[in-house]
Amino acid sequence: MAIFFKKSPSFEVVRSKIEQHLFDSVFQIENNLELALRSVEQFDAALERLLDTLEAMYKSPAPEDTHGMKSFPIRDGRYRVFYKISVIPNDDFVIALIDIDDNKQSNLDRFPGHLITFDDED
Repeated sequence: MAIFFKKSPSFEVVRSKIEQHLFDSVFQIENNLELALRSVEQFDAALERLLDTLEAMYKSPAPEDTHGMKSFPIRDGRYRVFYKISVIPNDDFVIALIDIDDNKQSNLDRFPGHLITFDDED
């Protein structure tokens, strides 16, 4: 049994926005290119660790694990990655990364308005 990962176009768009926000925010505050690049690399590393975690979790999933949308937090809960699992022939699985939610952005009604989120530039 093999596990394959697929990233949806919407996942890639949101990922790109978050990476750009991280880079711009750190560069604006620190005025240091290396620190700005490192913030993006840390986000990407968190996504890679998530793929490793999902692969380990779903090596032999229960039937209920292969239905519906699932999610997993990364970066200390700041972001939530949404995914779906599909069974393909030979009992292999595809884990499709669907979306990333910035929890701070989603909860602006609960947090003070002065908090900066990746969608603030729009």
